Amino acid sequence: MELSSSQQKTIQHQYDAFAKKTLAGEAKNYLMELAKQSSREVCFSELKENELNKFSTLDEYSSDYYNHTVAGYDVYVKDDLLNEALNILPVRKREIILLSYFLDMSDEEIGAMMNVVRSTVFRHRKNALAKMKKFMEEKKNDEHK
Repeated sequence: MELSSSQQKTIQHQYDAFAKKTLAGEAKNYLMELAKQSSREVCFSELKENELNKFSTLDEYSSDYYNHTVAGYDVYVKDDLLNEALNILPVRKREIILLSYFLDMSDEEIGAMMNVVRSTVFRHRKNALAKMKKFMEEKKNDEHK
């Protein structure tokens, strides 16, 4: 069935009108989506430091840490000053500090591991902490001079 030229024009105009409505609707949806996105977007320069840290990672390498082995466990210390303070301690006192603060062991557990009583572990830890504190304070004072 052959359409007359006026019928073809009518169909063409109907198609054009439909295409224009479709494109206008799509443009409207696109602009609404852009508006939604822009309402949720924030410039990195406007973020607070703690929010910005959520989007970053820090590479850590084993060479950045100092390794101490105690009772078959590896304990890693990153702070240079703390590592120096640990190294000035005698081995037994260093092990007590590492077991207590880095491996969360109680005095009783440390005492059982080292075959000493709990009070000895407490005394060694107290003396070691005092020695470390003195060393670290002197070191910081020397750096400030």
